[in-house]
Amino acid sequence: MLALKNITIKTNKDRVLIDQLNLTVIQGDRLAIIGEEGNGKSTLCKMIVDQSLVDSSFSISGEVKKDHIRIGYLPQQLSDIVLKTSLNDFVLKDTDGFLDYSKQADLNLWLNRLHVNVPLDRWEEPMSQLSGGERIKVQIVKLMSEDPDLLVLDEPTNDLDLSTLKWLENLLLNSGKTFIFVSHDETLLSRCANRILHLEQTQRKTVPLWTLESLSYADYVSKRQAFLSRQTSLSNKQKAEYDKQIEHWRQIYQKVEHAQATISRGDPAGARLLKKKIKNLKAVKDRIDKVDKIKKPDPEEAISLFFDPKEKVYGQKCLLSDHLDTLMIQERCLSQGLELEIRGQDKIGIVGENGSGKTTYLNHLVNIAKEKGTKFAFMPQNYDLILPLNLSPVEFLSQERTKEEKTIIMNHLGNLKFTEEEMKQNISACSQGQKAKILLTYLVMSDTELLILDEPTRNLSPLTLPVIESMIKDYHGAVLAVSHDRTFLRHVMTKVVQFDASGLHVIDFPE
Repeated sequence: MLALKNITIKTNKDRVLIDQLNLTVIQGDRLAIIGEEGNGKSTLCKMIVDQSLVDSSFSISGEVKKDHIRIGYLPQQLSDIVLKTSLNDFVLKDTDGFLDYSKQADLNLWLNRLHVNVPLDRWEEPMSQLSGGERIKVQIVKLMSEDPDLLVLDEPTNDLDLSTLKWLENLLLNSGKTFIFVSHDETLLSRCANRILHLEQTQRKTVPLWTLESLSYADYVSKRQAFLSRQTSLSNKQKAEYDKQIEHWRQIYQKVEHAQATISRGDPAGARLLKKKIKNLKAVKDRIDKVDKIKKPDPEEAISLFFDPKEKVYGQKCLLSDHLDTLMIQERCLSQGLELEIRGQDKIGIVGENGSGKTTYLNHLVNIAKEKGTKFAFMPQNYDLILPLNLSPVEFLSQERTKEEKTIIMNHLGNLKFTEEEMKQNISACSQGQKAKILLTYLVMSDTELLILDEPTRNLSPLTLPVIESMIKDYHGAVLAVSHDRTFLRHVMTKVVQFDASGLHVIDFPE
């Protein structure tokens, strides 16, 4: 169906993202591409669909064989032009930009089959008025009506609510189609992927590495952990043996050196013998040093970030209490009768449908927290609301900090896999995943009792999420987080509430 041979992708700064990738996709594959932001996942998807989609800042070499297959492509973001297009025109326009009403029957069939209900009065609305989940559904309905042989989905899960995530899982598992998809959603990966392509940047982002396995995500993680553990053990064992050999060599060398320094001038033969021993010992040292070293793994999940140990906030301390009769946006009522109280050790997750008003409600609570003087920190869904794009990560995080705190900040960023160059470049050049890590560092450096988070895990690699989950779970205060990440909700939160038009309602943890 699809074959990639010796694919290499470089940036215009000659940084290699993918090196000599070989990949074959066959009917029925559900290939998940995973890895940190900036490792080439989206560029690879674009290259598979149509190399002309790839930004000019990348160069590509290698061979792509598609065997005349039809490919449906869901991009990570819709263009501004498409967002201004009406829903009706978007789904009915053909590749030449003309309205093709003959598609209507197929579209209606797939709308019914995929349980996508679009009221008639919304078909003339621009695509920008649809929620993130609605946009994903409409795009997939259009793609399915074109009967593609292969669907390439780039980050389809980022803006999806729980019901749409389950809808997407059902599509991947039961449509009978072949998929290549990029996702950070650990639950979706675990349930849907039958093959994994993992793209990494190792050794401080100087060496690209790709791993292809025909395994489920859970089996891949298990196999990977076993391999990393084995490599670490072998590296440590070799290092211990090397240290033992060098110490033994050093003791002998020092004895010979001492003998050479104290030998009398009347013993030239002994001096020559000691000089020869010194030469032989240096040769022995060279042989010890030339043994191929087993490198200790430097995987993307080997990150660390944690809050400084502090006394836990008293569990009964009320950090935030709010009653809101009506939540409005412009003249539209989003919800009524919203009651929320957050105490010292609460970990509360908020879920709800796309476009229901969760982010608007969170912004309201941020303003209430400011008015009441609550010691809190906020991580918005749109990172640029807080991050100054013209500053570097170090400059932003070091504002009004001491020299010692600046050192701590740089250590944190280093532990999150930032290179020195990335710490000092403008935030505008950072990937979304890096921006998320900058804000997580900002949370750690803040003096707070409450964290208010809007989709904190949405741009992080699934392999790094256990570290972030532990960090937030061990936080000394309370956490309020909007999230649709089911693994995050199960591992971190003590309670989950549903946000809807009638307020907040405690629900069971989502499956």
